[in-house]
Amino acid sequence: MRALAREYVFKKIYVSLFHENDNENFELSEFIDFKSKSDKEFANSLFNLYELNHNEVEKTINSLLVDYSPERVFRIDRAILSLAITEIKFYKKTPVAVVINEAVELAKKYGTDKSYSFVNGLLKKVIEEK
Repeated sequence: MRALAREYVFKKIYVSLFHENDNENFELSEFIDFKSKSDKEFANSLFNLYELNHNEVEKTINSLLVDYSPERVFRIDRAILSLAITEIKFYKKTPVAVVINEAVELAKKYGTDKSYSFVNGLLKKVIEEK
């Protein structure tokens, strides 16, 4: 199930935001029961792409913030945006509408009452810039 794989990557990115300067590899997979080998490979691929492109993902997020400082972005929202932007810009195999829908669902589940509209709005800007 790709939604579970995305949730795993979101959590891994979220944890990494608290340890940006650490070189530790956070392994959450022991807590995730992947239903298939392909889902686990998908999750690992997404996270590896995020790690390789972290700086560009951050620049993208920061460029989308109008009248809003990057420090004010809720870390959960930042992790969700990082996941979605990574999948849109670097994975490129998933339809953009699916990526946005999955990101909005994660924001509804883990974010604040305003997170899903914030995430949706910024991701729509990413698509417009493509």
